[in-house]
Amino acid sequence: MTEERAYESIFVARQPIFDERNETWGYMLLFRDSDNADRAVFTDDSEATMNLVANLPLCGGLGGDRARLMIHFTPDDVIRGVHNAIPWANTVIILEETAEAGPELMTAIVDLKKSGYEIAINNFEGRSGCESLAEAADILIVDIHGKKDAALVAIAGMAMKLGSPQVLAKRVEDAEELERAKKAGFNLFHGYFFKSPSTESGRKITSAEATRLKLFKIIERDEPDFDALATAIEADVSISYRLLNFLNSANFSFATKVTSIRQAVVLAGWKPIRNWLRLIILTDMTPTEKSKELSYISAHRAKLFETAALGGGYEEESDKLFMLGLFSLLDAMLDTRMESIVEHLPVDDQVKAALCGKSNRYSLWLELVRAIENSDWDEVGIKAKALNLLPGTVAVSYQHAFSWADTFFAGETAEE
Repeated sequence: MTEERAYESIFVARQPIFDERNETWGYMLLFRDSDNADRAVFTDDSEATMNLVANLPLCGGLGGDRARLMIHFTPDDVIRGVHNAIPWANTVIILEETAEAGPELMTAIVDLKKSGYEIAINNFEGRSGCESLAEAADILIVDIHGKKDAALVAIAGMAMKLGSPQVLAKRVEDAEELERAKKAGFNLFHGYFFKSPSTESGRKITSAEATRLKLFKIIERDEPDFDALATAIEADVSISYRLLNFLNSANFSFATKVTSIRQAVVLAGWKPIRNWLRLIILTDMTPTEKSKELSYISAHRAKLFETAALGGGYEEESDKLFMLGLFSLLDAMLDTRMESIVEHLPVDDQVKAALCGKSNRYSLWLELVRAIENSDWDEVGIKAKALNLLPGTVAVSYQHAFSWADTFFAGETAEE
C-alpha cells in the first residue's frame, strides 16, 4: 500500500457532539475521501474494508465506551449490510432524508435496529414522502446554518411529533447559535461553538489561573531536575494521588507497583512526567462550566504536533510545538483574549504570536490542525506540503495522538 493510499485509509475527523449539559455525547466521524468526505467509502473487498475499520481511531474520547459514533452511509451500504463490518454496539448509522426509502431499505433498517444500531436522518426538514424514514429514526439531524428562529422551532416541533427522542443541531458556530438551538427545542449540538471564547464580558485572568500558569515555568527547565520535580509534586496531594493512580493503571506495565512520587518520576522519565503535569495543570484550569472536550482536543493537538515534528524533520522544535498545541484553545477555555493569556505563558515570542493569530512558521501548524478538525481535506494537503510533511506522517501522528490522549483522559475520567 502506498503512503498516499495509507493516508486515505486511516484519516478521519472525529468531531464532538454535546448534550444539553455540555458533556460529550458522541462523535461524528468524517472520513478521508477526495470525492465525498462525509461517508465511509467501502468496496466489495472485505479485506480492504476490515483494514480500513481496524485503522480508524474510533474508540476512546471523553465519552469512552458510552460515546455514540455517528457514521454516514448510503442506502445501498445499509441494504448490503456494510455496517456489520463495524463491530461497535454504539454505532449510529446516518442516512440522508430521502423520498427513496423503499421496502428493501426499510426492512434493512428494522433489522439493523434489532441488532442494536441506531439510525439518524441527516439534513432533516420534514420533506413530504419521507415520513417512514423519519419515524424509524432515533435521531434527527438539522442543519441550523442560515435558518431563522421560527424555522428552527417548526422543524424541532415536527421532529418531536414524529417521536424522535433526540434532535441534533449541526453547524452551531457560536454561543448565540447554541442558545437559539436550545430555545428551539434541540437537545444535541454539533459545531465549533465550544472552541470560540466569549470575550464580550471583558473577563480577565484570575489570580488562581495566573498561579496555575506560573507552574508551567517550574517544569519548563531545560535540564531535568528530578529532585525538584518530585518535591513539587509531593506538595500537592491531589496531583500526587492522580500520578500514582495513573502510573499503576493498566496502561503501564511496570514490574512492581509504584508507591512513591520519587519512584514514579524516575520510572516514568522526565519528558513523560513533564507532559503529564502539563495536561494536569491545563485540565485543572478549565472552568467547570466549560466543555472538557477543549482539554482533550488541546492534548490531542499537542501530541499530534510533537509526533509529526519528530517524524518530519522538526525534532529540535518538537517541544515548542507540543506547547503550541497545548495552549491553542486557552482563550476558549478561559473566555479571555489570547493576547492577555500569553503574557503568563513560558513560551517564546514566535509561539505567542502564532497563538494570537499572527502569521509565522508556527501558525501553519495551527492552520493544519484546524483543517483536519474541520475535515477540509484539500486544505490539509496544502498545509502539509507547506510544512514539508508527508501525508502519511501527518495521518499516523494524528491517529497516535488519539491513543495518547485517550490514555491520559481515561484515567482522569475514572476518578470522577
